[in-house]
This record gives sequence, structure tokens and C-alpha cells, in this order.
Amino acid sequence: MTTIVKMSGGRLTLPAELRQVLGVAADQTFEVETSAEQDAFVLRPATVLRREDAWAYTCEHRALLAKAHADSAEGRVRHLTEAELTALGDAA
Repeated sequence: MTTIVKMSGGRLTLPAELRQVLGVAADQTFEVETSAEQDAFVLRPATVLRREDAWAYTCEHRALLAKAHADSAEGRVRHLTEAELTALGDAA
């Protein structure tokens, strides 16, 4: 799909029809990738999160989460009481 849009005052407005096709909101945040060789830029919808929450998206944490899901799917689950959970938290 090719759509012609015009930049005005440094702002690029994406028509509603195009936003609907892409499934993005009017106030969407985008990541911009530029390619001087191709005389182009690519907009990708992005989600901005707080720095303090970024740990949850690190490769290490995602690997631990994938392992936990696999363990759970295989039935390797340990049930703890509230007291046992509290003790684990106190040990940290």
C-alpha cells in the first residue's frame, strides 16, 4: 500500500485510513529507523516504559521466565505457603 502524505511544520500526519490498516492509535509513539543508502525511514510502533521496569525485558529475565513457563508446563511446580514465601523474601 502506498500513501502520499505531506510534512507540515516538521510534523508528519498519518491519515486515519493508514492508521487503521496498521492498527495504531492517533497518539502512538514510534521508533524511527533511517537508511541514507535507501533514502528512506521506517516507523515502528513502540512502547515506552519506565527505566525502573526495564529489568523485566532483559534477555536474562526473559530466559528465566521462559524456563519457569517450561517447568510449569512440565508439571515441575512447587507450592509454597504464605509463611514460606515470606521466609524466602526475608532471606534475600
